[in-house]
Amino acid sequence: MFFLRPTSKRRSLLLGCFIMIVVRTMLFVVHFYKEETARTRKPVRLRAGGEESPVQTSTSDSYVEWNEEDFPKPQRKRLILYWSGVRGHKVPVQKTAVNHTHFWPFFYAGKPGECPVPCELSSDQSRAQEASAFVVHARPPDISNLPPIENLAPWILQTNENPVYTPAMYNSRIMSQFNLLISYRLDSDFPAPIYPIPELHTPVPFHKRQGGVLAIFSKCEPVRTEYMRQLMRYIQVDSYGACLKNKDGLIGLYGKVNNRYVFKDHKLILSRYYKFSLVFMNQDCDYFIDDRLYHALTTGSVPVFMGTDKVDQYLPGNLKNAIIKVSDFRSPKELAAYLEYLSNNETAYNRYLEWKWKGIGDISNTTIGRWWRPRYPLFCQVCMSLAKGKLHRGLKLDYCQPRTYVDWGLEDPNNGFTDYYSMIVYGVLYCL
Repeated sequence: MFFLRPTSKRRSLLLGCFIMIVVRTMLFVVHFYKEETARTRKPVRLRAGGEESPVQTSTSDSYVEWNEEDFPKPQRKRLILYWSGVRGHKVPVQKTAVNHTHFWPFFYAGKPGECPVPCELSSDQSRAQEASAFVVHARPPDISNLPPIENLAPWILQTNENPVYTPAMYNSRIMSQFNLLISYRLDSDFPAPIYPIPELHTPVPFHKRQGGVLAIFSKCEPVRTEYMRQLMRYIQVDSYGACLKNKDGLIGLYGKVNNRYVFKDHKLILSRYYKFSLVFMNQDCDYFIDDRLYHALTTGSVPVFMGTDKVDQYLPGNLKNAIIKVSDFRSPKELAAYLEYLSNNETAYNRYLEWKWKGIGDISNTTIGRWWRPRYPLFCQVCMSLAKGKLHRGLKLDYCQPRTYVDWGLEDPNNGFTDYYSMIVYGVLYCL
């Protein structure tokens, strides 16, 4: 009984243990909540700043393919006015029939007479009174430059960056004002991803590849950078970008030669001599794909892909077996072992390149195929939609949870103290 009599020292020790147990429990609850939120990807509806409730209308579920006979003659001319800039720069409207899928944001409405609906694209703000619709780029600072509301013409939003980096996409006050969406999303009104059709260039033969795994990231998003760090423990990764850089020899992202940006040209040459390219998107948002995937496929450097689980919709026909998905592996170690196996097995490796010899195949009934081989240029399609009056009263809010370490089977490197904390708690309890 004497042993159980509380003393000031024993009370302090018990109080300390109790506080540690409470803190440990709270940490567990917070960690569980974060894991569950990341796993289920439930949208978090923001209410900061007194925003209104989310607009309940939605974007198109499928691509609309108009025919010329759907538009009886004569049709009045539609003027689409690109009201904002793009990344702070004035829009350079394209006047020639270039392959517009290679030049985002594809400022092209077609040659005179090419579109079933007379259509013109302009960035001349002095023509606001003539405009049939206004287009605004969704990223800052452009989204702050909204059209004059007194013109009463429809507003069109254009984006090729995901909502994690584009707050306007989940701002109900902004989204409620727009009537059509041009986006990387394949379920938008006008799908227009920065992802051209991969080219059928003959790849460098297996035995002539000088490198194994290539990485070029200039923006060090924490999760993909940590995954690459752990992958480097088990296999050689040549990193030419700013993130975990261990190789020189590639011109910088904004490097110029003869006053021309040549980073991507140099990247395409370099990647031809690597067996694999890490194609890690900066987030895992639905449908988010950019031209990194095109670069790897075109050069024959097998893509090792981290990103949206909807990536298969961007791989029609014979491209369906052209990539390695990080999500198919439980850990960087397991992925590294598979890459090592392919590096020493030419037959197994070349299965990922069969499409180079077979061709891409029939892609006509896919949304991405219709983007790659469109019947009409992008802004001609917009004019056709305007002529049909196909508009929304506001756009659906687009949410995306930022990527977490647990999404990709990683321990958070910033939480290394947790194990030590557990040891202290359980050690004290054991002593008691």
